[in-house]
Amino acid sequence: MSKKVKETSILTQRSKPEKIVFGIIFALFLIYAVSLIFPFVWMAVLSLEEAKSLNTAMKLNGAFYIPEVLYFSNYIDAFTTMEDNGVNFIGMLMNSAWFVGIGLLFTMFWHSITAYIFAKYKFKGRNFIYTCAIFSMIVPIIGSSGAMYRLMAELNLYDSGPLYLMVTSCGGFGGTFLMMYGIFANISWSYAEAVFIDGGSDNTVFFRIMLPQALPAIAAMAVNTGIGLWNNYGTALMYMPSTPTVASGLYKISLYISDHGRPIYYAGLIISIVPVLIIYGFMSGSMMKNLSIGGLKG
Repeated sequence: MSKKVKETSILTQRSKPEKIVFGIIFALFLIYAVSLIFPFVWMAVLSLEEAKSLNTAMKLNGAFYIPEVLYFSNYIDAFTTMEDNGVNFIGMLMNSAWFVGIGLLFTMFWHSITAYIFAKYKFKGRNFIYTCAIFSMIVPIIGSSGAMYRLMAELNLYDSGPLYLMVTSCGGFGGTFLMMYGIFANISWSYAEAVFIDGGSDNTVFFRIMLPQALPAIAAMAVNTGIGLWNNYGTALMYMPSTPTVASGLYKISLYISDHGRPIYYAGLIISIVPVLIIYGFMSGSMMKNLSIGGLKG
């Protein structure tokens, strides 16, 4: 009969000084995690306070307290009372949905193609274009926003909604491009050579061989890119004022909202966080498990 191997914790294999170090590191990370979570918990608590009594309650009980009566109706009021530029909260959510969907699709597709070409093909002007792309990324936004604004106006893309997003997402360069460049550069070209021997084309190599191997990493970057698009309020604020997203709409509402309306505003902020938590919750497991180990032998 085979003996059952007893599972042991990694800490049981460490010396006492190492356990102390692990304990200190764990405590530091725990404090850091609590510092990140606490503002959202406190905001969720304040979102359940009666709108007209928030300031009075905070003066009597201090900033950190639990309301005696929980007003969940604030979450309903967030959908019915908050609006920006004639668009209610539901409309802002819909605008954010297509903003993320279109931006993510076009950004990931064109960044993947651009990164693959620069990683695997040598052509004249390649280094110059790559250098210009890197330089454009380090230019402060204050130095390029004016020119970008004028360009969008002259091309009739200003306040054009989805059209603006589709055009501006086809640039092919950015932070995602740099990460994909590293991914494709580390995939062996032997796969492509095997396809060429069998009569395959460059398109076959990219769409049937290279892209599937990069999909796990692309999926992980897509989650981060999507969250960034959901939280992006500057683009909608500057170039799409008629179609406010959740991020830009809540930002503008925060500038003029009264003290009595702050619990409803906090409820709107909590609602805006939920889609991000759901997507990340479903995708976090696949981000860790779907790792490509390659397929070359010999």
